[in-house]
Amino acid sequence: MYKNWTYDERVARCCRWYPHKSISETEEFLNWELRSGKEYSWAITLKENDEPIGSIDLVGVNSFGVPEIGYVLTYSYWGQGIMTEAVKAVIAELFRNGFEKIGACHKVDNPASGRVMEKCGMTYVRNYTAQKKFGSDEQCEVKFYEICKDNSFYS
Repeated sequence: MYKNWTYDERVARCCRWYPHKSISETEEFLNWELRSGKEYSWAITLKENDEPIGSIDLVGVNSFGVPEIGYVLTYSYWGQGIMTEAVKAVIAELFRNGFEKIGACHKVDNPASGRVMEKCGMTYVRNYTAQKKFGSDEQCEVKFYEICKDNSFYS
């Protein structure tokens, strides 16, 4: 994780966490994630060598009552369709596990993430204000998308 994305300011700019300053900071973050007991969390790996290049998980239920996914990918793999493939697989898995609606959001200055959501069948719903970074009071504008099982090609 540290070698591929948690250290990278270009990646962290789009996420709610600050770039990690050391491997030990990433280890602490990963241990916190493991202790949180998230039931739906995956590493995104390369097929040829199983190296982790990102992650995707169900980050919680947002203020609108919609389960929301979040994802991150190593910068050098942006724009190659990898995240679209991963998000489609996770949406299908969550629908198979009984979820009826899934949401995701992105900062307004990261439209590429919105294109991933649209390619996965998600529909733009609204903009709202969210916490910019964990541990910060600073807010940012995000675009929220969702997909319903009944209205999708995943049914």
